[in-house]
This record gives sequence, structure tokens and C-alpha cells, in this order.
Amino acid sequence: MMEKLPLWEAAKREMEEYQFIAGAELQPKWDVPEKVAINAAVSGRFEDTTSFQAYVDEATTVIEAGACGVHIDFSFMTDAQGRRMDRDILPVEAYKQVIEPLRARFGNDFVPNVNVLHGTTFDMCMSPAREGLTEVAPCAPGHPEAFAVPAVATLEEVGVKPELAVHSSGEIELAKRKLIDTGILKKPYNWLILYGLPFNVGRTLVSGTWVSDAQDMTQHMFLMVDQIRKIDPTSVISVCAAGRASLYMTTLATMMGLHIRVGTEDTPWKYPNRDERLKSNLEMFTMARDIAGLLGRTPATANEYRALIGKPAR
Repeated sequence: MMEKLPLWEAAKREMEEYQFIAGAELQPKWDVPEKVAINAAVSGRFEDTTSFQAYVDEATTVIEAGACGVHIDFSFMTDAQGRRMDRDILPVEAYKQVIEPLRARFGNDFVPNVNVLHGTTFDMCMSPAREGLTEVAPCAPGHPEAFAVPAVATLEEVGVKPELAVHSSGEIELAKRKLIDTGILKKPYNWLILYGLPFNVGRTLVSGTWVSDAQDMTQHMFLMVDQIRKIDPTSVISVCAAGRASLYMTTLATMMGLHIRVGTEDTPWKYPNRDERLKSNLEMFTMARDIAGLLGRTPATANEYRALIGKPAR
């Protein structure tokens, strides 16, 4: 029981026994999960040409280094024969050339994540999900409603986890109004914050943000995360290394207890303040993994990531 003293005696003792610093144990541990899901988007989007084998090779290096999943996207990519990989080859056939070799080597020790954006019909766009080539698929709420809403509904129906790719705070509201409030999207909500990319026109299907320094980067992230948490505080949130901000974004996200996606799909840059380019996806993944370790977090396994987003272990 605390001793009871008159004011002046209490003040006298306090000054005689004065201690500026309280015991360190009075500070509670921060609520930062130990596990961080690190996915890698291995498209060489900033190269002139690529190949299916290049995707396989790049994905292999990051899975071996500890990535819980890989994102495969052929958007606007051209192979050495001059074929548009997202347009001149059927989506299922294109993705099989990458996913099947990876599954043959790693089994279920990685989570495949592919785009379902390409095809001359809606069913063709959805075919990689229906054919079991992916476990997760991103979909931007800012895409036209006639595509985005049935796409998310279809992904839910076939057991593929939708990943809400939001490029600005406005897309968070679109996701809430069109996908969450309508009951189309099921919990746990899985968000992918992808901001800081330069856009070439004033209005695009997914409007972007202007991130020119660390203050812009931080303010945008705090705003978007806060808006997502207001919708549902249990949401799973990953942040992409994108544009000039590169690993600065994912370092902040790691500090905030979020999850991250790295890779050369969304940035060629190693640092925001230099023109030095990344040599490979492995280089970027290794930097992100090492930063996470320095911040007290360890990479999640594929099954730990599946549990996080509400999918069964494999």
C-alpha cells in the first residue's frame, strides 16, 4: 500500500529521492507483429524485353531467399520474339509457363499471385483463377465497375483471395462502397497499397499520387492506412515498393507493423536520391529482409501468409 504523507513532507522526500528516468519495464511492448509477409513482384517492367524463363529465374531466387509469395504480371511486357505476353498468348498458357515450373520445384512453399486483367472476354480474364493457377489476385477498386465488381465476386467464388490494390485514398472509398458495403468481399480484407507511381495523363483508370519526398510518402501512407483501419481494424495491409521511394516505403511499412511487396515490377530504383538501378529482384528482397530483421521482424512462411489472409495451409 502506498504511504500517505502530508504535502510538504511528500515533496521533500520526492526531491531527496529524485530520479529523472523511470524503470524501463514501465514501457509496454509495441504492438508490432514479429512476422512480416514479404511478397515479390518479379516483372522486369522497366526492361525492353523479357521471357517466361526470366520470370521463373527471378521468382526462384526470391523464393529460395525466403519470399512467402510471388506476383506475376505480364502487362505491357514483350518477349524476344516481339509478342505481347499479355495479349498475344492466352492467359492460362502464359501463366502456366511460369507457375508450373515453380510448383514443380517448390511445391506449396510459395503463394502464387497473378493478375486477372487480360483477355478478350471476362471469362478469359478470370481463367487463371478458375484453372487453379493462383491463390491470390489483385484487383483495383478504381477499375471500371463492370469489371472490378464481378471480378472480385468471381475470385471469392473460386477460392482465390482478392487483393484490393489501392493507388490513392479515393480507391479506398470505392472499395468500401462497391465491394465491402455490398457484402461481395469477404473478411479478412486484404489490401495492397500501391502509391507513388508517376502517371502520364490527368485522369486514369487508377488515379495516382504525387510523392516527391519522405514527408509526402509518410503523409500518404498514414492517411491511407488510417482510412483502411476505420473500415476494418483487422484488415491485412501490404505496402509496395513503388516509384522513386523504393525501399523507403517498405521500411516505413515494416516499422508500422504492416506487410510488404518488393520487386522490379513497380520501381527500377535502388534509392530515392540516386539514379542507381536495382540489379535484380533478389537484391531488393534481400535488402527488405535484412531491414525487417534489424527492425525485429522475421519473414513469414507461405503457410503463415495463407493463415494471415484466411486461406488454408497447404
